[in-house]
Amino acid sequence: MIFQFSKNPAMTLAFSFALVIAAGTLLLTLPASTPDGMRISFTDALFTATSATCVTGLIVRSTPAGFTLFGKTVILVLIQLGALGIMTFSIALILTLGRKISKAQEMLLKDALNEENIRSTRDILKFLLIFTFGAEAVGTGFLFFCFKKFFPAAESFKMALFHSVSAFCNAGFSLLDANIMCFAQRPSVLFVFSALIILGGIGFVVLLDIINFRKVNSHRFKVHTKIVITSTIFLLVAGTLLFYAGEKNNTLSGMRCGDKWMNAFFQSVTARTAGFNTVDISKITPFSKFALLPLMFIGASPGGTGGGIKTITFVLMLLVAASHLKHREDLVVFGRNIPAFFARRAFAITVYAALIIFAASGILLYTEHFPFENIIFEVVSAFGTVGLSTGITCGLNDISKYVITFVMFMGRLGPLTIALAAIGASGDERVSVSYADERIMLG
Repeated sequence: MIFQFSKNPAMTLAFSFALVIAAGTLLLTLPASTPDGMRISFTDALFTATSATCVTGLIVRSTPAGFTLFGKTVILVLIQLGALGIMTFSIALILTLGRKISKAQEMLLKDALNEENIRSTRDILKFLLIFTFGAEAVGTGFLFFCFKKFFPAAESFKMALFHSVSAFCNAGFSLLDANIMCFAQRPSVLFVFSALIILGGIGFVVLLDIINFRKVNSHRFKVHTKIVITSTIFLLVAGTLLFYAGEKNNTLSGMRCGDKWMNAFFQSVTARTAGFNTVDISKITPFSKFALLPLMFIGASPGGTGGGIKTITFVLMLLVAASHLKHREDLVVFGRNIPAFFARRAFAITVYAALIIFAASGILLYTEHFPFENIIFEVVSAFGTVGLSTGITCGLNDISKYVITFVMFMGRLGPLTIALAAIGASGDERVSVSYADERIMLG
């Protein structure tokens, strides 16, 4: 079986995540994970383990009150494993022990990090681990001094560590029942959270490219880096303006002007797969929910800790539309031509994502009695591994919880990865067959 999995990286990645979720579910059902008299059901344990491993943040029970220190530690470990990828960790261990990685493991690593050049991939892997733990350590330090004003030193350190890892991994889990709403008017706290979320979601390939640019004078940014940075800035600015417009007289009404803009910016950041909130999402306007939907659907960038269809996919879809309007066959961006294969892949990812969201929304609309907009919001949030909710998660029945669990799993691995895993490793045995062309009518 292992040999068969090694021939299909997508299947191995899916299997690895499923294995970790299963282990996390088992650990969370242990009596040591929950306070006395608060045993968790299998369904809720599976939901929580999936939400943590898939760095989503949707919860069906309070994280601070519903779990012991052991249970919270399990959740934190699942977040870290899910963010970096199980195969990345295992291959990092092999490299640490000085063993040579096999071709199959190279394929797994390339697939996990979305990098074609294996030499570059090895560099990214080392950088990935160093930067991740370094950023989380620095974030812990900053948050410790922020939290120390409100909590005892020992408690501040535990909260700082948990929230730093959760923010960098774009998980959205919090040790505060109201998430981080109590820090809505603390710009320093929101800035640290925002920085961690952006650094975790922008992708290690981009971060490494920026560092190489600073080291080598002749180095030019990759087109990938240019697309990610440009699209990230555009989405952050657009999200901030739209959320401010929708909430300035609603959930942001009691704040000073500067705090209003800071919270609007923060919600624009966190909607891109992080899931923290400084305002009550159940009270935001329908316009604001509508504005957050595309941010959650697009998500983070390839190689980052977040989910969604990713910024590159979003930009490629726009390029396809622009090329069609200009009557051009090729996709050109920043003076470079993008091969047609990537456009087809972007289209496939978007279609698979839409099908998953439509199917899951249909099931929830049939089995639940919540408003239509809240169900759509919940499903898109689950697929984008965001974790924002209008408050309906705890009220879902078991069927709906299993559906959301499945959507979180699909969203974390990516629709195309799941499709590739289902196809199997029979690509070499396929025979290419050509058929006669025939025109059809569109529109």
